[in-house]
Amino acid sequence: MSPSLTPDCAQMEAFASSNNLKISLAINLLIATIAIPVLFYSIFFISTTHMFHKNTRLQILVHLFGLLLHSIGRLLLHITDLFNYITRNGNSCEIIPDFYRCLVLRGFYNVGLAVSSMCSIALVLERIAAYAISEHYEHCGASFGVLLVLFQIFLSMCYLFSMYFHAAFSPGNFVLYYCQTIASSTGSVWFVIGPLYCVMAAQILSRVMFQVLMAKSKKLRSQKLTLSSRFNLEQSIRSLAALKLLVNANTIVFILISVVTTTLHFNAASLSKPDYMALVEAVHILPFYGIAVCYGVHLKLRVISKSDEKSLWTAMKLDGDKYFDQFRQQIK
Repeated sequence: MSPSLTPDCAQMEAFASSNNLKISLAINLLIATIAIPVLFYSIFFISTTHMFHKNTRLQILVHLFGLLLHSIGRLLLHITDLFNYITRNGNSCEIIPDFYRCLVLRGFYNVGLAVSSMCSIALVLERIAAYAISEHYEHCGASFGVLLVLFQIFLSMCYLFSMYFHAAFSPGNFVLYYCQTIASSTGSVWFVIGPLYCVMAAQILSRVMFQVLMAKSKKLRSQKLTLSSRFNLEQSIRSLAALKLLVNANTIVFILISVVTTTLHFNAASLSKPDYMALVEAVHILPFYGIAVCYGVHLKLRVISKSDEKSLWTAMKLDGDKYFDQFRQQIK
């Protein structure tokens, strides 16, 4: 904030006294608090499980890290805001957010959002490579996975560059009554909303390609393959089945964020600023998505594991019955 700029204490009081905003922050704080340990456990689980190829695991780990970073940013932002709102004294101008606190914590928020939005694209590219060279992919090193991780980071940087291109990185001739990137920006709101729609389009395209890949992989089952190729194909199909939930949820969440954020912006004039921010925080459901997708994928992996175990025991029993039938025929 510029020293010559006089803050509007009444506007800060409107934020601090808004029940809708405090309820939205409290709910999101609770969800973020639950999400953080869930995401830490999921990072450990994915790092140690052998259900996925190492290159697949790398893409998922980047996604989980993005969700974790976003959740930590929200936890710290919402705790600070709620504490200031609840403990404020008569002068609301005393709780106007510090610019650098907003810059750092909202940075966690936005970087996590950007990184977690690129997972479906990288996963589909990784699975396409696995399908294309299925005979040799099992023994493929992690270099391709690292390359895809760097690709995710590059896409995230492009997203963030557009978002922050016109944003301030030092206090200026403005007052932040709430930590929001666009509040310090001198550019069009489309520098923030536009990248969301690019991500949404990429997510939808990735989902279509994912479905095509699943169909092609299942069709390949009917062809004559070597034992090694068939093993790799079956592993790929199992991975696709488990990842389908993640890709679907990722696509739906970013379509929701893109569409609702745009709708809110063009109806902002009919809302008070605290109510507008309450709805913005409510629609950014990444911590809740993180909890749901971690539980869903973990549950799907358990179902697949039990199904594989049942199939193995059935095969062993059938093979054993055939062996004893042949043995009885020989001793007659």
